[in-house]
Amino acid sequence: MVDVRNSPQNQWLSLGEASKMLQVNEATLRQWGDNGYVTVYRTPGGHRRFSKSDVQKLTQQSTPNINSSSKERREDSALRRIRRRLAQDDVSQQAWFQSVQDDGKDRMRLFGRRLLSLLLEEPSRKGRRHDALQESLIVGREYGAEMADRNVPIKDTTEALIFFRSIVLESVEPANSRAWGQILELADHVLIGVVESYQNRIASVSKSARGSNN
Repeated sequence: MVDVRNSPQNQWLSLGEASKMLQVNEATLRQWGDNGYVTVYRTPGGHRRFSKSDVQKLTQQSTPNINSSSKERREDSALRRIRRRLAQDDVSQQAWFQSVQDDGKDRMRLFGRRLLSLLLEEPSRKGRRHDALQESLIVGREYGAEMADRNVPIKDTTEALIFFRSIVLESVEPANSRAWGQILELADHVLIGVVESYQNRIASVSKSARGSNN
């Protein structure tokens, strides 16, 4: 339990303020707080307050800092692989890469780090698997909504996800079937979230079109 009796009020942020600074969904931020990635306490009225310093650190790190040396090594390996692959001409010329690079490169870098951290998660404690799957859906919905708003074709968005998933799988020992299965399961949920957002976009456009014809 966080003792905030002697803490200045300006050291804490509301859920909305912290979500805006991190550019993440409020549900995602709640999970980060519940999982201990960012310091949080509840007011007497039940509202969450997040440590301003922790949130500022996350804006620089792009993803929560999870204390796992094994995970950190795999994440570093995956990042190096991604940088090398993205520098290759055959990758940079692909349509999905140009779509992402031309529209929102900085935002997509944040998403890429967050996706990488999520796929390399190790849900060892009870209940963490369920949390990870839910967060995967949220990440996919946010990514899909942003790509749909930027008019990036769903084919390009899917190919980008496959690219990052493949890099993550390459950073894991082939004999570790449990880790492979876990990555594939989380990636599948991200993809489901992406498809949901694109479907919602199509439904919204269709509804607007019907309204303008009436």
